[in-house]
Amino acid sequence: MGSVVTDDKGMTLYRYDKDQPTPSKWTCAGACTKTWIPVIVQDSVQTSGVEKSLLGTVHRKGMKQLTLAGWPLYRYVGDTEAGQANGQGKDKEWYALTPSGQKSTATG
Repeated sequence: MGSVVTDDKGMTLYRYDKDQPTPSKWTCAGACTKTWIPVIVQDSVQTSGVEKSLLGTVHRKGMKQLTLAGWPLYRYVGDTEAGQANGQGKDKEWYALTPSGQKSTATG
């Protein structure tokens, strides 16, 4: 799929077109978060291949959800192994991210 952002376990991270990057705002809630799991972080995040200045967080019910270029990040429940990107293009609203925070245009 080209260069996409993954977590420390190699799982692809996604953005949701209905969310907002400026200011960061998440809209996936309730049942949505059973399929699209928000990436919750503590204070510091280790990065490799991503410009650290593009990373941030948005408050989510007392926790911090990781953002990239303002976009809240999610994992997809349908990705069960590192390197999978089964959520790419899902419902024409969910996309893997490139290291610059843009949505990946690659297909499976």
